[in-house]
Amino acid sequence: MDRWDVRAAPTPDDPQRHLLLVRGGATDVAAVLKKFGALCGRPTPLDGEDFNLSFVLHKATPEIREKLSEWLEKIAPKPAATPPPAPAPAALPPMPAIPPPPPAPSLGIPSAATLKPPTDILPPIPLPPGATPPPPAPMPAAKEPLVSLGPDAPPPAPAPVTSPPVAAPPPTEVRMATPAPGVTPPATAGGTPLATPAAALTDELRPDWTFETLLVGAYNRFAHAASMSVVSSPGSMYNPLFLYGAPGTGKSHLLYAIATLISKGLGTASILVTSGSKLSRAVSAAVAKGGMAAIDKKVAESKAIFVDDIHLLAITDQNKDAIAKIFKSFFDRSGQVVLTSMYPPKALGALEEALKFQFSKGWSVDLKIPSPTVQRDLVGAVTDRLGAQLGGDEIGALADRLTVSGYQDLTLWARRLGTMRKMRAAAAQPAKLEDILRLIYEPITIGTEAPAPNMTAASFTPPQAPPDADKLAVITPGGIAGITAYVCTQFYDAGAKNGFKRSYAHTLTEAYDPMRQVGVPFQIADICVRAGVSRALVVGPGPDSPLAPRANEFGHAVRRILESSGIATGWVPFNGLQIPAYYINAHLDFEP
Repeated sequence: MDRWDVRAAPTPDDPQRHLLLVRGGATDVAAVLKKFGALCGRPTPLDGEDFNLSFVLHKATPEIREKLSEWLEKIAPKPAATPPPAPAPAALPPMPAIPPPPPAPSLGIPSAATLKPPTDILPPIPLPPGATPPPPAPMPAAKEPLVSLGPDAPPPAPAPVTSPPVAAPPPTEVRMATPAPGVTPPATAGGTPLATPAAALTDELRPDWTFETLLVGAYNRFAHAASMSVVSSPGSMYNPLFLYGAPGTGKSHLLYAIATLISKGLGTASILVTSGSKLSRAVSAAVAKGGMAAIDKKVAESKAIFVDDIHLLAITDQNKDAIAKIFKSFFDRSGQVVLTSMYPPKALGALEEALKFQFSKGWSVDLKIPSPTVQRDLVGAVTDRLGAQLGGDEIGALADRLTVSGYQDLTLWARRLGTMRKMRAAAAQPAKLEDILRLIYEPITIGTEAPAPNMTAASFTPPQAPPDADKLAVITPGGIAGITAYVCTQFYDAGAKNGFKRSYAHTLTEAYDPMRQVGVPFQIADICVRAGVSRALVVGPGPDSPLAPRANEFGHAVRRILESSGIATGWVPFNGLQIPAYYINAHLDFEP
């Protein structure tokens, strides 16, 4: 930072409003927002010799200004002879807008000025010419990978811990389970025909995940600004754009919002939206069947690729060259690449090596978990979109519960509440939020310390299923006598008592190895896809399994991988086998 100054700029609504004027680059912007993000407004470019950026300081009391000045003086001391600045006028005129950079010629996308602007969003943080983005946040402590299947895949190199440890990093090299000898992969996944390898690769845009429905705050300001810069000039500024953070921070929403807005210039046929697990599964099937030509054609016709959950990309010796070629094609043509991950780039070193590019070479940005106050606003927005129809008091009651346990699954809970409320209203039953939460949420937050039930004597006979019944897989940890029969009995009892009418054909019952620490989520997905099921009820690992301490992470990976294959997923943790709420939630998750 070359120079700075703090000047009064009061307004009738905010008599303590000030301006922080700065001459600096992107690193200085990042430092200011990291230190005083809750106080500062967005940076605005200035066209002058003394300062090139301006921050609005809302309600800047003398104490706050003193603290800010002390911090600025340490990183950019003012010369002793600097004369005092002239006082600013009482009302500052609007700052001149900076035009967006021109689009990359090879893409032919109109600039953001020619697109219909989304509402309620902030413009991007500008970078001065020649400036480079700040480095990504340091990675958390490395742990043993969870979903890597390759026994020869090395764990990531340990890194110094600079912040409290968070969830374990993802696989350093993810390998898919291979089909048993003589087994041919099915032509369907989740009951949906896969006409071509390219059709198996792509996801549809989501009309509910746009910039218009995105709430912007300190927790995602940098990510939002970088995203809007990508929309303004795809392929030329932040490429790849790498968004990472814990579940529930809005990574997928932001990825789909970018894709939707870019598609307004290119058309949906010229963008490729997919997920890590879907991309690797489609390429693996195409390589095995000699069908890569269709995928190569789709890639050649696409000018931007969006990959959700890149950490769940399953790399094998057979598919890694083909997948690396896909990304190389976009970079060679200045095509835009946008990626999301639960983990920072430095935790994905082996995956970067396999794909032959660095995730952080463009811009990588961490999305934070919002504050409880913001979470309340997000709960209201999400429940409205998903049809839960909650009043103001109900939104507050739900937010209070989810901030304690479950906020990372906000969308899932909102969908469950909406489904249960519609069912109860249709049956002329009470549909108050408190009644529903006592049924499906509160029992699982209380948990149980009771030992798992004795299941050795359990028995179960599948009910007669009509021809149009949904194909169901029941997946349980191996080595436990009677667990499958017990789980099926509990599932049907919970459904009957709560008015669920959907029919299921028991297509598959399978056990996974709970003592295997890596690769199990992909094995579960493989067997479900090969069986052609559309629903999967999965039981978490028992207390003796090395996976038990990471059961939540395990369940999240299973759900994301299965749902990316079109398979609705119900999850029952092992310590909740005897809690009916888990089975009720599975029924709700199986509803379309």
